[in-house]
Amino acid sequence: MLLEIFNSPIASGAQTFWLIVAILVGLGAGLSAIDFRSTVFKKDHKEE
Repeated sequence: MLLEIFNSPIASGAQTFWLIVAILVGLGAGLSAIDFRSTVFKKDHKEE
């Protein structure tokens, strides 16, 4: 399905827009996962 979207004859501006949206969503999900892991599995000692 994703390949159909990128191979479809739509304007290149729309293709670029969806590519940027996909990258931002992926980065957001990755940062959320990292933040979740650091919050849940927090060590008891303080880093100074």
